[in-house]
Amino acid sequence: MLLRAEALHRHYPLPRQRLLHRRPVRHALRGVDLELAAGGSVGIVGESGSGKSTLVRLLLALDRADAGAVSYRGRAVEPGPPRTLRWFRREVQVVLQDPFASLDPRMRVADIVAEPLECLDVPGDHAARVAELLGAVGLEPGPAKDRYPHEFSGGQRQRIAIARALAPGPRVLVGDEPLSALDVAVRGQVMDLLRGLAADLGLALVLVSHDIGAMHRLCEQIMVLHEGGVVERGRTADVLAAPSHPYTRRLLAAVPQLPDREQV
Repeated sequence: MLLRAEALHRHYPLPRQRLLHRRPVRHALRGVDLELAAGGSVGIVGESGSGKSTLVRLLLALDRADAGAVSYRGRAVEPGPPRTLRWFRREVQVVLQDPFASLDPRMRVADIVAEPLECLDVPGDHAARVAELLGAVGLEPGPAKDRYPHEFSGGQRQRIAIARALAPGPRVLVGDEPLSALDVAVRGQVMDLLRGLAADLGLALVLVSHDIGAMHRLCEQIMVLHEGGVVERGRTADVLAAPSHPYTRRLLAAVPQLPDREQV
């Protein structure tokens, strides 16, 4: 197994309501398990506050679990000094929700994409690697590399963010709501790009979304989070065709449907 999470628990203390009362606790995760095989894909869905982003932070060793463990190829992964996690950052990369916020507006695109190569001491010709990656995500390397993020559309900025994540040659790509800030038409293009890159590069994917309807295009497996716990998991096609949990059925019912032409 490539990436594994076992019985993850995470809680956060809340402000006291009264001085002498015990501090209340919010349970963000309750015994969550996840397994990702090489070349596999897992979709994590749920509404806001279900624990999706907390799980991503634990998988990326950006936060420490109160109980449970995360491992990569059998090696324990937990927060620590950046130097001790370089091996893990080369193997597991992330694409965040808002490409405009995640890209430094003062840096040119070439420097943005090359930054992980330099920070992680990846050998080779960085300029050639940047050009290769920009082409792989559908941007013209020549015109794009010397421009700044604000000169691109939202979809193009997300392509730049994907290129940056792919720079060190990871085996796992984690997407934390990578589609939610995009227009509907652009969202479909980025989904097709991610699917093609995963197939071409042999990437394993962990994709987080509140949109359960998008998972069938990207993920073989799906897990549904609700109030910090997994309420349903399985093959995406099976879960979407016949959800067993009422919460999953509510998520599916909330997916917008276009009316039939006869009804228009």
